[in-house]
Amino acid sequence: MNYKIFTHAALKLNFIKQNIVSTQAQFFFIASALMFVFKIFFGTPDTFILILLLDVIIAASIFFLLLALIKFENSRTAAPLSLVLNVGILLAIMFFILVFSDYLLPGIFDNINLKLNNPGLVYNIVSFIYVMLMIGFISFFLITLRHFFFLNQRKNVKVYFNTMLVFFILASLSINFFSDEELSFLSTTFFAVSVLLMIFNSIRISWIAFLSKKEKTYLLLLSFVITILFIVNILNSAEGNIYSQILTAFSPSLRQFNQMIMIYGSIYFVFLFFTTLFHLPTAEAYDRKAQEVTSLQYFSKLITEVLDFNDLAETVTDITQKLSGSKASWIIWKNGVKPSTLAAKNIGFIESDKLTAQILERISFENLTSTKTFSLKERVVNNTSENLFSVVSVSPIKTRGETQGILVAAKGQDQIFTQDDLSAIETFSDYASVAIENSRLLEESIEKERLEKELDVAREIQRKILPSDVPKYPALDIASVFIPAFEVGGDYYDFFKISETKLGFVIADVSGKGISAAFIMAEVKGIFESLSKTMERPKEILIKANDILKETLDSKSFVSAAYGYFDFKENKLIFARAGHCPLFLLRGADSKQIRPSGLGLGLSSKEYFEQTLEEYSIDLMKDDTIVLYTDGVTEAKNERLEDFGDKHFLNVLQANVLLNAEELSNKIIKEITVFSSSHDQYDDITLVIFKWQQ
Repeated sequence: MNYKIFTHAALKLNFIKQNIVSTQAQFFFIASALMFVFKIFFGTPDTFILILLLDVIIAASIFFLLLALIKFENSRTAAPLSLVLNVGILLAIMFFILVFSDYLLPGIFDNINLKLNNPGLVYNIVSFIYVMLMIGFISFFLITLRHFFFLNQRKNVKVYFNTMLVFFILASLSINFFSDEELSFLSTTFFAVSVLLMIFNSIRISWIAFLSKKEKTYLLLLSFVITILFIVNILNSAEGNIYSQILTAFSPSLRQFNQMIMIYGSIYFVFLFFTTLFHLPTAEAYDRKAQEVTSLQYFSKLITEVLDFNDLAETVTDITQKLSGSKASWIIWKNGVKPSTLAAKNIGFIESDKLTAQILERISFENLTSTKTFSLKERVVNNTSENLFSVVSVSPIKTRGETQGILVAAKGQDQIFTQDDLSAIETFSDYASVAIENSRLLEESIEKERLEKELDVAREIQRKILPSDVPKYPALDIASVFIPAFEVGGDYYDFFKISETKLGFVIADVSGKGISAAFIMAEVKGIFESLSKTMERPKEILIKANDILKETLDSKSFVSAAYGYFDFKENKLIFARAGHCPLFLLRGADSKQIRPSGLGLGLSSKEYFEQTLEEYSIDLMKDDTIVLYTDGVTEAKNERLEDFGDKHFLNVLQANVLLNAEELSNKIIKEITVFSSSHDQYDDITLVIFKWQQ
């Protein structure tokens, strides 16, 4: 526990040492201690050596205090107005000290003149504290004036300021060492040069140009009060006052240095007052330019941050109103046939719609290529809100090279748009165009990304709906291929084990593409899975499937399908086709398309569907090849947009009929890939091949 307390205390002391008590501050305390000891032992020195020694100690004390204050100043960022206010507060405190010194100190020490000649220990302590307080004041004033002098100036600032300080020191020391009448001209000369340098350095005030009108007005008031306080304090510290007597008794050089700083402060703030006064008429123009720059910087940042179009439109009208000093602002957006009003600022939508109608009578989106203004005076109607506005400016908001919106700024009666107003609005409308186009592109990108994710989910659903492998039977070689297009399609195939001697199959294609087709495909899978467990005949299953889908599909959707089964015991294939692609039968050198009649599922009533649906039976022979496919196979296109076609498909089948089912399917896919290599696949390709082997 004790160890923790000791460690914590050590860390705290180290922190104070590093951050508060700097090396310069430590030297200042040492110099101050020496000064105190000197005054205790020697009082008021009367020899040249002791006077020089005391002045050196005082100079060292002020020097290290200035260094410590400069280091503290560099570690923080202080606003000029805050520093000015601090100077005013310290001057006020100094004023009260000077005034009350004349009343309090004589009361404490009875005869202050006697104490000045024969100081005791108590008087030395009090006078030391008094002097140190004044050293603190003048050091702060000097550092603050230095800060103002260095602010926003780049060339030779240290040379000018340090030269002035050198003459301050020479003028202060000369009081002690050139007091003879023959050499007094040196003291006067140093003082005069110092005052000239004060004037020269005080002229160089550039930082107030960057203040707003409100800040300049505030500074004007402060600089007036501070100038008065500096002058009053100089008068209060004149010879004969207690303050002057104490400082003179302590060190005549210190008193002179104090006076030099006070004079410099009064001169600087006099120039600051008049410079601020001369800047005031142009302050409004500067504020406006600053507002333009700030707004454009802010908006440039928003271009990459604001994603919502409506938020962006609100920001555009808000900044437009501020930039142009207009009473209201809004956006007319080309929204289909009838333009709409967006982000109305400081105006109701009813009023903005009325003015929009007047504006669109004068101009059109197509003809507006730059900022224009026109008066509404001739259209003012009494007793309505329209008479609040007399002139408007309109600027195009372009996206993708076309004017999609109009940025409107409206001013009231007796107001006009200056050239600066129009330039600012036009510049800002260009920024707004870029921002709005970015926002639109971003929205499209997000929407596209969202759709892509949905499509990915749909593709995954589609992949899981299809069988992962084909059934294995000694009498039947089976191969299947499914190649999805970029979009989700509605192709579907599946196998159903009806019994030990019968294998059912289905191949289907949902009309249309996209997620809706994928969901219909999922529904079709459920229907055929359920029906294949309760029915056997293909025609019955397709009739029932049509009944179900007729109730669930909309009038624009349908499903083509072929359902059948292999009977291994009877060596037969029985199937029916509901509007689907025909079946290819390859038997030796012979080949044919088998195309039993049948309408697509979901298109017609039960009775008509049943009348037109034909069930077909094939007596199978060894090496018979049966090929089922979707239209993605025959409608695959080459660079001349020609279809792969039934004839080309049949030629490929006949040329490779001796291959097994897997090899044949690979050969077909290779031929399709080569044929359509220069054209994107736009439809799913599904291929199911059976090869009878008994």
